[in-house]
Amino acid sequence: MKSMQLVSLSFARAVLAGSLIAAAGSSAATAQPNKNQLVVGQLQFLTNFHPLVQVNNTKRLVINYSLRPITAFDENVENQCILCETLPTIENGLAKIVDLPDGKKGMKVTLVLKKGLAWGDGIPVSSKDIEFTWKMGRDPKIGFSNYNAWDRASELEVVDDRTVVLTLPQILSSYNSWDQVLPAHLEGPVYAANPTLDTYVKQSLYNTQPTNPGLWNGSYLLSDYQIGTRIVFTPNPKWSGNKPHLQRIVLSYRDNSSALLQNLLAGAVDAVPVSPGGISFSQMLDLRTQQPKKFTYHLAYGTNLERIAANFDNPILKDKSVRQALLYAIDRKAISDELFGGLQPVAHGILSDQNAFYNKDMTIYKYDAAKAKDLLAKAGWKPGRDGICVNGKGDRLSLELVSTAGNQTREQIAQVIQSQMKEVCVEIKNNFVPLQEFNGEMARKRKFKALIMSSIDFSPSVSPRIALGSDAIPKAENNGVGNNFSAYASPAMDKALGELEMSLDPVAAKKAWGTVQQIFAEDLPMLPLYFYPRAYVAVPDLVNFRQGTLDPLQIWAEEWERK
Repeated sequence: MKSMQLVSLSFARAVLAGSLIAAAGSSAATAQPNKNQLVVGQLQFLTNFHPLVQVNNTKRLVINYSLRPITAFDENVENQCILCETLPTIENGLAKIVDLPDGKKGMKVTLVLKKGLAWGDGIPVSSKDIEFTWKMGRDPKIGFSNYNAWDRASELEVVDDRTVVLTLPQILSSYNSWDQVLPAHLEGPVYAANPTLDTYVKQSLYNTQPTNPGLWNGSYLLSDYQIGTRIVFTPNPKWSGNKPHLQRIVLSYRDNSSALLQNLLAGAVDAVPVSPGGISFSQMLDLRTQQPKKFTYHLAYGTNLERIAANFDNPILKDKSVRQALLYAIDRKAISDELFGGLQPVAHGILSDQNAFYNKDMTIYKYDAAKAKDLLAKAGWKPGRDGICVNGKGDRLSLELVSTAGNQTREQIAQVIQSQMKEVCVEIKNNFVPLQEFNGEMARKRKFKALIMSSIDFSPSVSPRIALGSDAIPKAENNGVGNNFSAYASPAMDKALGELEMSLDPVAAKKAWGTVQQIFAEDLPMLPLYFYPRAYVAVPDLVNFRQGTLDPLQIWAEEWERK
């Protein structure tokens, strides 16, 4: 049964969006579009510009205009070289399984950079940059990103200016996926003078001089910015690949998704992402209904999981029965149907049921309010006088849910969940905080009291360890690196993750993925909600916009063109 909150919220959404579309559409600009420029409406300005520190989805979708990874997955789920000459594989001999001195098996992986690569200041991108990034990545005082992390390699040999050989101390299925590199000639001196995270981030040229062209090696340079307002990218004259068609890409920031929608309709912006980071999915659906030809609606299968992490330091949430009851109490299908037109599939785990490795035999939590109540009762929680459960000690079943302010989709979801939880005697107190506080105090420092809602996107090469491994719990000792906000620590999960990461054979990988999913389903360190489709709304003359890529689409931004 759908809650009254869900029905009324859906109605209010439709009325509000419809009025905004009608109002903005009546005053739409009639000026001819600038075919050499694309203005992209955005929410959530970056907390800092460093590409490998405090990395999240928001940062990855910005930095890749200007700083490219070594490799990336396209829309066909094919890993390809971006900065390297040939993708290392076992078959071509650039990756080898070897015997290590300690008697264990490891790997040797050869990376050869493409000829002609240069930083924006003309200095060649070289093996020295890979070596420098690798050394920083292994420094525990710094705490680099754990997406395709450089610290997977225990040794690095520089063969020549473009070639390095990385030694992996174990067999890893992600051996040929590698992240960005940093310019040793610029960041090397800064790192040498600032060997700790706090001082390094403050003094890094990425934060003190982000428009320095030598920091960037992609098809675009970050050439101008105003904090909270805009970021401007212009073509990199030193880029050796295909030259960009667009001469200017502007990320134009607004405080909320309604303002983004108005600016899109008025012609002030040419494209907007669909949540997270842009207009809500429901706004996109209303826009598509009322303005079917005014824009192109780019939709593709998505792997970005919206989830609620449960803080294991909270004594209420330590009880697995409570976490299971919470998931049974959320009618995720009704949320998807009412707010997203059924286009955001319910997540039963960390993989979509469209994924070849999805485990159809794992425990599934379909909406069942009666089962939620029964689990809570067996755990000692009974309805109190005000309808909220209490236990034998008189504690109320009251939980804070933290999410990002200004994100209409998350605010809608949080309000619906609040209503649905009340039906099973759970009180949810929503707390919407600014992005900087969310990413810092709440997530990286784990200051949230009970529940925190955010998304996480697994590229095919990225291990779920970043959110489920005991070594991925953000804490002071690792400088807040990791997305395991729950502080979930399970020897069984750690073992399963290790087996998954070592699975080169597809059959073994599927078995390992199945085990990881089953353990996840039993333990529920986080509550899976749904998978965001990869979605954008853009002016119809924008072509070669590869929306469905599994790594950030900005990696291929030089292909974008307005015709």
